[in-house]
Order: sequence, then structure tokens, then C-alpha cells
Amino acid sequence: MRNRTLLLCLVILFVSSGKTIANEADRVVVLANANVSESIEIARHYIARRSIPEENLILLPFPAEETVSVRDYVDQIYNPLLTALKDKGWVQGARSHRPDFIGRFRMSIGMHRISYLVTTYGVPLRIKNDPELLEPRTSELAQILQVNRGSVDSELAVLAIPEPLPLVSMVKNPYYEKKVVSAEDAGGYIRVSRLDGPSFGAVKRLIDRTIEAERNGLRGRAYFDIGGPHKQGDEWFSEAVDLAQSVYFDTDIESSRRTIDHRDRLDAPAIYMGWYRHKADGPFGENDWAVPPGALGFHLHSFSATTVRSSGTAWVGPLVAQGYCMTIGNVFEPYLEFTHRPQLLLERLLSGGTFGEAAAYSYPVASWMGIALGDPLFRPFAVSFEEQLKAGSEDSLASYVALREINRLKKEEGLEAAVESARMSFLATPSLPLAYKLAVLYASDDQPEKAVEALKFIRFLQFFPKEDRILVKKIADLLDQNGESRLAFAVYEKLLAADGLPKKLKILLLTDGSKVAIGAGETMTSARWSSKAVQLKQPPEK
Repeated sequence: MRNRTLLLCLVILFVSSGKTIANEADRVVVLANANVSESIEIARHYIARRSIPEENLILLPFPAEETVSVRDYVDQIYNPLLTALKDKGWVQGARSHRPDFIGRFRMSIGMHRISYLVTTYGVPLRIKNDPELLEPRTSELAQILQVNRGSVDSELAVLAIPEPLPLVSMVKNPYYEKKVVSAEDAGGYIRVSRLDGPSFGAVKRLIDRTIEAERNGLRGRAYFDIGGPHKQGDEWFSEAVDLAQSVYFDTDIESSRRTIDHRDRLDAPAIYMGWYRHKADGPFGENDWAVPPGALGFHLHSFSATTVRSSGTAWVGPLVAQGYCMTIGNVFEPYLEFTHRPQLLLERLLSGGTFGEAAAYSYPVASWMGIALGDPLFRPFAVSFEEQLKAGSEDSLASYVALREINRLKKEEGLEAAVESARMSFLATPSLPLAYKLAVLYASDDQPEKAVEALKFIRFLQFFPKEDRILVKKIADLLDQNGESRLAFAVYEKLLAADGLPKKLKILLLTDGSKVAIGAGETMTSARWSSKAVQLKQPPEK
């Protein structure tokens, strides 16, 4: 009871003191590795872009490796950081006089005034298991909890929680599913986000593109990959689909057991959510894929963040390398119940929350395996949809704002209003996405001639960016379906003439193109394309 009273007194002290700061950026603490020059440079770049006070930067000499032992975590990260936070006044209260079983000097009573702790490129990522340092009574826990491995970030989140708190197991996250958290509940828990990635350049780009996206608002389409190994996970992603569609994002859903690949549309992926593949492959493994500034990429997998400093391993690193600015991952097996919830993450972002708020809102536990990678102050929907429409734009992403308005009108006012909006938007800023949307609407309204007319401009395009190839294929198919097989065939010829087509995409283009060729009267080409598709499908000779 005495400890609880003291804790409440500290809450009142923090709220009433002159140190209470209204600007959230002033309460962001940035942590960098003093042994890694790029870590310091990333931290200083972030501080400058977000107008975070210079004194909020903490430089400590950490190991340079991503994975550290329990002993190194305690001696070189936890204890030095707690000392630095206490010396700088970020954490207040009494610190224990004796270390706990694994050597941590915990807070016996403590409060903090940190909005977010941001770990940067070069700060260790995860703690490997050490059976020799399992705390007493660990054997009484469920088998899956008898580990002291975990995410450095998730362990730092509970740094200010009063003792005793074992490294094994986990604790409940007080922010989970709560948009308002009491000062008492928030007092010991620190929200942690990471600015990290496969290279210094990728992380710096993430910071800069985040700021760019916040000025314009997140723009693009939404893609969901449903069809994982557990029904519950599919339900989470289905709820996320409903959320994206409720705010009129143009949306594609892959619901089979395969991951979205080159056979699927993936232009302007502002939101990508999916599961359950062990590593990023297909278009997600290509660093030059065009991703909108500020994009959210979330692939749920038990080992999606075993490393973040590789563009070819797991998921988090490749997503950052590709240009995604917000992502979630797990450094070791978390078990499904103890992972971030994709639908809650998206819900909080769409309601105007920051990435830091959304990450905390969607994660049920702390002292476990998860990380949130991105700028915690980033508010992707700070610019409302209505403001985006009024602002207008002539860049390539303007079409995707128009698509949302077309979707809204179709749902709320009907097909005629949607067609007129699509027609006016296409005339103002002609683009492949708007042309296809307009043609689909005309076709659904039984106006095939107008559908074809909306797509005819494609005859003048000689080159298609790889992220637009499937959209172009859809346009060719729509032309063919509405009586314009010759033009559809010409589009397929251009698609198949591209160098370096991925095998699965080439097979798809050859197979479907051979059917279009028949309708265009190109029987010899049809036979040749069909034969090539069969040859590509054959397994390689041993």
C-alpha cells in the first residue's frame, strides 16, 4: 500500500511539475550506439527532422551485433541505459541497491516522462536464450514461457516497471486496445519504436519519406494476403480488410495459400498486410519496387525480424529496403496469441493515431518477441481524405486519392456518380489506374464501347514499369472481353517483350496471351506462346 501511494505521488509530481512538456517530440528519447558512427548519424538526422531537443539523445557504447547474450544485455544495455535515464531525469524514483538474479538494478518505485524511446540502427535487436540464467521458479511457468530470449525493444519497454520482474515470461501491455491509458498504468511502461534496417541509407530514407508522407497523407492502394495456417489469424486480416474498405481504399485480396507474387496486382502498395511466408520473396524481395512514401508493410510470421539488417532475409529488412516506412516483426517465436494484431494496428492509424500509438495499441504483451519499426511520431492520416481531395496533385499518386473518392461515390451515391467522378478524374490526370477503374465501371453499366474507349490510350505506351505489369494485363483482358482483341493482343506483345520477366509472370502472360491471340486471329502466335508456357512449366532436368 505504501508503494502504491508513493507511485501515485510521483504521478502527481510529474503532471504538476514544470518538466511536463506539451510537445510530444520534446519527450522522445533517442538511443544510439556510440560504437557505430552510422547509428549516431541516424539518431542526429531523426532528431533534426523531428525537432527533438539535442539533449534527448543518449549515446552509449553497445555491442555492434544484432544478437546479444543475456549478460551483455544486462551489463551493456539495461543497466547503463537505466542509469543514463535516471541521471537525465527521464526516470524518477528509487533504484534497487542490489542487483536481481540476472544482475539488473531495477527501479523499486519509479515513474518516467518519456513519450517514446527510439532505438536506432546499430542498437542490438534481440537477446539469445541462456538456460544458465533462468530465474528461480521458472519451471512453474508454461513450457513456452520458460525462456529468457526476447526483443531488446520489448524488454526496454518494461525498464521502469517496479521490481521484481523476471526476464522470463511476459507482462501485459497496459496500452493494448486502449486509446486512453491512466497515468498510473503508463507510469512504468515505456513505448519503444525502432529506426533500423539493412543499411544506413535505407533507414535515412525511411525517416525522410515518413516526413514527406505526413505532409501529403498516405496515398495508394491496400493489399491483403489471407490464407495462413490458423483461422484466427485469417479473421484478424479479414477485419483489417473491412477497415481499409470502410475508408474506400482500392483493395485487392489474395485468399489462397500462396503469397502475393508477380501474378498479382501490386501497384502503389500504401498498405500491405499478409501472412504466412518465412521470407520476403517475389516482388517483396525487389528493392527497386515502387512503394509510396509512408507505406505500411506488415507480414505476420514468427521469425519476421530475426534480423533487420539484411535485404534478403526474413521480412522486416526487405520491407524497409523496398521503401516501407512502418512495419512490425518478431525476433523469435512469439506464438500467435502474443503478436501484434494487424486489424488493431490499422484501426488506430486510420483513426488518426501515430505509428507509436498504433504499435502499442495492437500489441497485447511486453517483455517478449515483438518490435515496431518506424517513426513513432508518424501520423499517416494526419491529412484527411477530404483534405487530400481538396489539395489536388499532379503526381503519380494523385490517381489513388481519386480512386478512393470513386469508391466512396459508388457506395454512397451509386454507379452513375462514380462513373462521372472517374471520367472527370481521368480527363484531369490520365493514368492507368484511373483508366482501368473507369473502364470497369462502364463495363459493369453495360457500356462496352465506352469501356474500350477509356482504355485505347494504352496503344501509345511503349514501356510499363514492372509494378504496373499486372494492371496492364488486366487492361488487356478487359479490352479483349469487350471486343477489342487486336489492341489487347498488341498489349500482350509489349508485355512479353520486356526483359527479365519472372518465371511465374511469364507463364501467366503466355498462357492468357495465347487465348487473346486466338481472338485477334493470331493463331500461329497463340500456338507458339502456348508451347513456351508448357516448356516453362516443366521441371528442370536433373
